[in-house]
Amino acid sequence: MKLIRNITLDNYKFYTGGEPRKIFSIAYEDLTTVIYYQDEDNVFKLVVAKEDDPPILVEKGISRAEAFRLMNTRP
Repeated sequence: MKLIRNITLDNYKFYTGGEPRKIFSIAYEDLTTVIYYQDEDNVFKLVVAKEDDPPILVEKGISRAEAFRLMNTRP
């Protein structure tokens, strides 16, 4: 798990250096959970963002199975 400060969720794709595609997003109060997928590396990233001052992102590499389990879970 990696803590990233001072980067907003909108600028996250510039931080990663690649072109991740957002394949899932859900928000609850001030937290946003997003799953990104990068084609060339076949990598899934779980990103949890809190938009306050300073903005905070937590990034974690997850497997394909974990990504689809999160997407199919109903709140």
